[in-house]
Amino acid sequence: MAGKLPEDISDWLDYLGLERALARATLAAYGRDLGLFSRWLEPTGKHLAELGQAEISAFFVELSETGLDARSLARLHSSLKGFFEWLCREDRLPANPLADQAGPRFGRNLPYALSVAEVALLLDSPDRSTPLGQRDAALLELLYATGMRVSEACALTLQRYLPEQGLVRPLGKGGKERLVPIGRPSIERLDSWLKEGRRSLSPRCDALLLNARGQELSRVSAWKILRDHAWKAGIQEHDEGRRKYANRVTPHVLRHSFATHLLEGGADLRTVQEMLGHASLITTEIYTHLDISTLREVHAACHPRARL
Repeated sequence: MAGKLPEDISDWLDYLGLERALARATLAAYGRDLGLFSRWLEPTGKHLAELGQAEISAFFVELSETGLDARSLARLHSSLKGFFEWLCREDRLPANPLADQAGPRFGRNLPYALSVAEVALLLDSPDRSTPLGQRDAALLELLYATGMRVSEACALTLQRYLPEQGLVRPLGKGGKERLVPIGRPSIERLDSWLKEGRRSLSPRCDALLLNARGQELSRVSAWKILRDHAWKAGIQEHDEGRRKYANRVTPHVLRHSFATHLLEGGADLRTVQEMLGHASLITTEIYTHLDISTLREVHAACHPRARL
């Protein structure tokens, strides 16, 4: 079994990709997790059927001593548990050693949200007199106006941008399509990019957002564009000199700001879930943190014993 492990891992990833239609990034994360486990198991000379809870626990203890954080350990535990369950269903493993073992616990960090004023500074940062400045303005507008993931924004094609209907149709995780409204000010900024800046870059693909060579903008480039403009707008912070930029403003921060501002404006959680493309409402609940002043206002306005 030890010698077959890489083959089993490959088969499981094929199953997840073909039958479960999981995203490439998710499959890559599972592959890294199981590769870590495979490298740990190989020197022991054991096969999976010989492993019990004690051996698996020792594996996680070793990892925790290397400094791996609780969130990464929890994801690794989930990856292994799912892999073992599949092996059992395929009759490749007699029992799942993690069947009755709970994963590592970790606290849930609330994502950081920009204020409306900070977002305004960010969106006004690009110099829209140049093609790349128009592109940067379109990217920032798209991320905040729709709450799309950065990978979804970079992969968005011209066919999936529907300004006449006030919609975009991003493809989310697992290739799942959703409809997200986009407002008139955002459409005007995107149209300016499409009619002027994008044409001047000699497009070589149908991606909405392009790099300087006329090809699809990459996620890495999108991250850098956002950080550069966050710094220019004065809303990015140093992290004590260790890196030029701290991680205060990221694409996920804009996504979270989108959701937070919607909720503060009166949107219901179910609607926000649909726009974010979350499969479960539980995932969306992390976006519902509100400051105490907001809670007081809602309580005062809505609770019968407060209105007295």
